[in-house]
Amino acid sequence: MNQEDFEEEIRQLLDSGSKIEAIKVYRERTGTGLAEAKDAVEALAAGGTLNGEPSAERIAADDPELVDEVKELLGQGNALLAVKLVRERTGRGLKDSKEIVDKIGVDSGLMAQSGSGCLGAVLLGIAIPVATAWAMLA
Repeated sequence: MNQEDFEEEIRQLLDSGSKIEAIKVYRERTGTGLAEAKDAVEALAAGGTLNGEPSAERIAADDPELVDEVKELLGQGNALLAVKLVRERTGRGLKDSKEIVDKIGVDSGLMAQSGSGCLGAVLLGIAIPVATAWAMLA
């Protein structure tokens, strides 16, 4: 069974209201633990894919206005506001929203692809002032 057929089977179970059965099938086929299977099935139900990748393409198709707003915020250097916007509009968690913003940023050329993404920039933005203040106190 290929990945597309597998996702379709899980979607059908979800559509019929059998979330627990979908998680069970996912666990049996992949050998993953309960938490990972639950996360994967919930990601699929939220419009992502079973492999945990948020589907920025799906969001672009469903809400191109959101993608445009994210691009505008990224262009202004407001990655945090972009993540907040995605969370509010999609109902996704922080991690998924950050990954979606990163993907939109990379795809549109507004961000370089890296492992840290906008979260790394946030942490750096916090670390530098704290380190500076600490050095001034010493």
